[in-house]
Amino acid sequence: MGETYQERLEHIGDPDQLISFKEAVLTGGFQDGVRMMEVANGGNLSVTVLPDRCMDLYQVRYKGKNLNYLAPCGIVAPAYYDAQGTRWLRNFFVGMLTTCGLQHFGNPLVKEDGEELGLHGRIANTPAENVKYERGVKGENPTLTLEGTMREARIFGENLSLHRKLEFEYENDSIVLTDTVTNHGFGDRQFVYALHLNYGYPLLEEGTKLIFDSLEVKPREENAAKYAQTWQQVEAPGYPYPERCYFHKLAKDENGMTQYTIFNEKRGIGVNVQYDGNELPFFCEWKMLGKGEYVMGLEPMNVFLDGPKVGQEGCTAPILGPGESRVYKVKLNFIDRL
Repeated sequence: MGETYQERLEHIGDPDQLISFKEAVLTGGFQDGVRMMEVANGGNLSVTVLPDRCMDLYQVRYKGKNLNYLAPCGIVAPAYYDAQGTRWLRNFFVGMLTTCGLQHFGNPLVKEDGEELGLHGRIANTPAENVKYERGVKGENPTLTLEGTMREARIFGENLSLHRKLEFEYENDSIVLTDTVTNHGFGDRQFVYALHLNYGYPLLEEGTKLIFDSLEVKPREENAAKYAQTWQQVEAPGYPYPERCYFHKLAKDENGMTQYTIFNEKRGIGVNVQYDGNELPFFCEWKMLGKGEYVMGLEPMNVFLDGPKVGQEGCTAPILGPGESRVYKVKLNFIDRL
């Protein structure tokens, strides 16, 4: 509109008139006591963040329309987390983003020392500490930044942290996510990291387009292999519908950047995701188009999902030396046209 930041300030009493920010604590049932943050960017974007669940994105709405899947379990407090087997699914609200890691993701396993590593690791059920929000200015636009730190640590084991920063800008329909993983221990430590980004109705429905340059596609299981030629198609909900997973090798530009887009042309809503393909070189498509379980996961990760795990021979996960950090930056753009 051409207004300066000062001109905007002269028209308002509270900065919530531009970028709205609210904090609350949920009550009742399994969600009791969970902290929640809500941001509305003054444009078309509203976002719900859960500090007690790794600062993950529970729900994103664009132009009033929901973009992600929400599981029937709802929001579950981290105190109910159970590392045994696949019980992680009882806490898996799915949402726009569920983070996986830092010492494990993929199928459950039991370590040689007897520790159980459940499905997709602990970090998604880890509460953030030192949570804060800060208002600022970028050019002439107000901004809002949310930050928090999750620790994954134990005696005789790892001492890691994940610091998350979420950046919002007035009337700019995007989220910039910056994650910093740090090794606070005195020895080298491998870690794994994946962003389980999940899309749902009404963005996801029959005819929704998946747009990315896949140089190689490998089905994960026999059922997926049967439908390998239709990995890019979004069909109507089916029942039963065994999940299908496909591993992709995505193309990178001259700067090493990778991107993908999921877009519903009929409704004029979509998401474009951009990130460094050298830092997150692996990618999994989780296609689960069942009745009541209608979700598409498009998941960048730093190591192959089905490869050797941390502590196993041949694991290729990144290694952090004492005091070292690794930074991952991902931008989610919310769009109404291709």
